[in-house]
Amino acid sequence: MNLTTRHMAAFRQRLNPLNTQVEWLVNEDTYDYHQEVANAGFGDMLHDKERNQKYFIVIKKTIASMRAEGQEVHVLDIGTGTGILSMMALYVGADTVTACEAFVPMANCAEKILKANNFGDRIKLIKKRSTDIRIGEDMERKANLLVTEILDTELIGEGALAIYNHAHANLLTEHALCIPCKATCYAQVVQSSLAAQWNSLKLLVNLDGDVLLKPSPDVLNCSGEPSVHDIQMSQLPLDQIKPLTHPIEIFEFDFKCKEPIDVQRSRNILVKAFIPGSTDLVFFWWDIKMDFKEEVLLSCAPFWAHPNFKELKVKSSPRLPLTNVVPWRDHWMQAIYYIPRPLKLTPSDNEFILNCNHDEFSWWFNVFPNESNNFEKQTKRHACLCRFHITYSRSRIGQINQAQRNKRYLRFLENNIHKDSNVLVLGHGCILGLACCSLGASKVWCHEPHKFSRHFMESLVQYNKLNSVYLVESLKDLETEILNSLTHIIAEPYFLTSILPWDNFYFGYLLTKISEKLNRLVKISPFAASIYAVPVEFLDLHKIKAPVRECEGFDLSLFHKMVEVSMSISQAKVEAHPLWEYPCRALADPVELLKVEFRRFDIDKHHQGEITVKEPGLCNGVCLWVDWFLDKSGDSKSVVSSGPIASIIPGEFIKWDMFTRQGVHFIDNNQAIKANILEWSVIFKSKSAHLNFNFNIRHK
Repeated sequence: MNLTTRHMAAFRQRLNPLNTQVEWLVNEDTYDYHQEVANAGFGDMLHDKERNQKYFIVIKKTIASMRAEGQEVHVLDIGTGTGILSMMALYVGADTVTACEAFVPMANCAEKILKANNFGDRIKLIKKRSTDIRIGEDMERKANLLVTEILDTELIGEGALAIYNHAHANLLTEHALCIPCKATCYAQVVQSSLAAQWNSLKLLVNLDGDVLLKPSPDVLNCSGEPSVHDIQMSQLPLDQIKPLTHPIEIFEFDFKCKEPIDVQRSRNILVKAFIPGSTDLVFFWWDIKMDFKEEVLLSCAPFWAHPNFKELKVKSSPRLPLTNVVPWRDHWMQAIYYIPRPLKLTPSDNEFILNCNHDEFSWWFNVFPNESNNFEKQTKRHACLCRFHITYSRSRIGQINQAQRNKRYLRFLENNIHKDSNVLVLGHGCILGLACCSLGASKVWCHEPHKFSRHFMESLVQYNKLNSVYLVESLKDLETEILNSLTHIIAEPYFLTSILPWDNFYFGYLLTKISEKLNRLVKISPFAASIYAVPVEFLDLHKIKAPVRECEGFDLSLFHKMVEVSMSISQAKVEAHPLWEYPCRALADPVELLKVEFRRFDIDKHHQGEITVKEPGLCNGVCLWVDWFLDKSGDSKSVVSSGPIASIIPGEFIKWDMFTRQGVHFIDNNQAIKANILEWSVIFKSKSAHLNFNFNIRHK
């Protein structure tokens, strides 16, 4: 008799962004486990060759040095992950190795990997947090060498300071060495109107430059959110950033020091700008000195500040963009921190005080004029009080400010809105809808069900004295008489529940709720939307999904199999990514997969086709986006795209919109070979509000 293992079924809630309804799905009771494994992000680190090689070099070098001094070597590996650092340590001669991992699925996988590499009985694996380990119970003795990787983009965001402090106090000997040994954090003060768009609200002006809407004082005077804006900084257009200072060393963290690391520090640094400008923001990154002699350096600097840029440039392929010459990693990026109130520096007044702060997990920055009473000044971590910065994502804030995009909407509005217009605006935080009032509309109703978004819109309405604007929490609040009187229904559209570009098709779903009560002559904008796709070759982004079978000579195929299974169970076929940060070459012309007209949104659609991958390259992904057609004209100036900002040319790198996230389907590495045909299908079911994509590689 054959016996098969059957898991219990479990119900799981999911918000469907196309209709904002909560759906109940039936999954195996292991679904949460698989989701945790699939999203853990260990694979990205294991593809970081520089990181892996330098860890291996320094572990070997350090253990050899300790051996030469007659020491036994007892290693503790905190947050072992796959066990790779533990295996390195034992392979090059450690006497004992203890590894700990609190993420149980990963710990179980590490246990199997250690056995597969014949280290199972020689590395002690503890499945708990290092702060819960007790000497004499979990560990036989204290370790004299700590190898760990518990850092993130902010360096300290994963609780590294507390972990190091606890380890030195409880788990390490008096003179224990640490790998990495020391970290240095850098700040560079920069002016950038482009980057500042992610944190501020600009004036909204018409096509003639006349002001339509002014930000309210509570938004203008708000300090904003201090939270990190992690970013692939090397991809920022150099002509859009203006460094005012050189990179400045702001803090060091000595990980080998037995004395506790301060978990909260503040420092004021007198800085002289080498060019006048506005202190809009701080670029932040760090480097680590891997060994106790501080000879091996790993830097997370953007390419223009990277200490090894010239050397790496000589060794790189001439086809590789300069922005991608330095080692790529998505687990350690760079960060932007926005200055609450920037200073305007002049040639004669170019010195200022840079105020740098960190607590146990995060950073914040400020600037003060160069005055004696400011040198001892400190600032608490600021917070958004206007609700604008905490309601909308960075990309949405930038989108609201995007001049070229707004021009296309305003051109449509100026040509269509008149004194007899009654307008319904569907979407969250649609200030373009408020502009209808400034353009002379008789009445404007804005559908704003979200409390904080409604608060922001109310502040704009009141400050700009838009007396004919009404904010409604629910469409049910609109009487039939009002709905029948509407001349226009407009949207960008944008909804807070949207993640992928087509999630904003929720606009069509809302229309179906009121369609029977509308005047048949009402104008709807956008009139339609199309989803486009193009097969691409990513330079790096595909690595977050690429298999990891081997790393520095160690067999990690069990890890790959575990992640592969979990991804097949829990991962969506299409993910959202800001593709301007991740260069890719087009391997074919873009193809329209689906077009919906919002007046006929209730029609189901099923399309399929194929794309010939005609350019040489590795087809490791498909990029998807939405174009919104504001009217029926077909005029390119009436199209707003969430995808490329210039025509796609096969074989060349795509220029993506910087204020939206596009969809990405990753091609399995086993299929991603040259000369393929990409088969695709898309099914749209309006009543259930489901949109499903399928992609498959067919070899020629």
